[in-house]
Amino acid sequence: MTESSLHVLHVVGSVGIGGAERHVLDLCQLQKAKGLRVRVALPAAGALSVALDMHGIEYALFGRGGRWSPLSLWRLWRIIHRDPPHLIHAHMPRSASMVGRTKGRIPLVATAHNIVKSIRPFVGSDFVICVSNQVKDSLLALGFPGERASIVHNAIVPFQEALGARDQIRAEMGWRHAVVILCVARLVPAKGQSYAIRALPEILSNEPAAKLVLVGAGPDDLMLRELAINLGVAEHVAILGARQDVPHLLQAADIYLQPSLKEGFCIAFLEAMSMGLPCVGTRTGAIPDMLQYGDEGILIEPADIHAIAGSVNRLINEPSLATQYAQRAKAFVNEAFGQGRQLLETLAVYQCVVASARNSWGGE
Repeated sequence: MTESSLHVLHVVGSVGIGGAERHVLDLCQLQKAKGLRVRVALPAAGALSVALDMHGIEYALFGRGGRWSPLSLWRLWRIIHRDPPHLIHAHMPRSASMVGRTKGRIPLVATAHNIVKSIRPFVGSDFVICVSNQVKDSLLALGFPGERASIVHNAIVPFQEALGARDQIRAEMGWRHAVVILCVARLVPAKGQSYAIRALPEILSNEPAAKLVLVGAGPDDLMLRELAINLGVAEHVAILGARQDVPHLLQAADIYLQPSLKEGFCIAFLEAMSMGLPCVGTRTGAIPDMLQYGDEGILIEPADIHAIAGSVNRLINEPSLATQYAQRAKAFVNEAFGQGRQLLETLAVYQCVVASARNSWGGE
């Protein structure tokens, strides 16, 4: 079977657009451009279905009942078997679990986007794609066969920088004279923004013009604002909420900081590297893979306030080092995390799984 004749059904268990959903959207576009027939099954209409519509990608809804809902499982079974694909690609454990109970003999590839805590959702998967070494290690530690898992890093769409936009954005945001430390992530405990705020007093003692800019929305919003007030650094913290102009904000920033306690992949960190920003990130998710050679940025342990402050201060105090990190990061991302590479590695998994399934069925 040729790649262009493949019919793939992607299954996701959410309706918004976070890191995993953006990955699905980008992958569907790449596969469609390659000539594959691509469909998506998701619980309900939302931001993801709107984006799929915009890109002309087929989708069907199976309802919000969840992995244990008989109605949702029946609807998913109907989506699968009324127009059977050659292969199903499930994203995240909930989707893998649902497909495992409804797919019949259709081969299933699942992608683990985060640290795997239970092997049960992946029991019905013929193969598991892991987005980082850390994710794969967590899967194998639970007993999943190593020959049925591999690492395929997520990729990013390169952003074309606009000439003169940096100065314009900094002026509009009131950052003209600030040293902007940017973090893009949902405002939840796992993303570690509170540690960045706690590191600010030490950073400000070195650079009084430092400003921590948090982009994202979430339940920790009020807590983070109160923490900044209590530490006396509120004037140096900007919480912007969810934004649609993240690439422009990256272009306007001086340093990128990802203080996460837990990540699956962390596409935001990769985007910052691709923009040529000097980056500081914690040892979680795929961030160590992105900084694997040591000259693409600074890798620190999670929840270490002094390491955050020390690393940021080092980049501020040593501009030549910051430039070196930024240049190497941009080159490395373009080389190792390009969309072409992701597409080829994913299609290689598909071909292997489909061929194996055909052999096990006696060539049907």
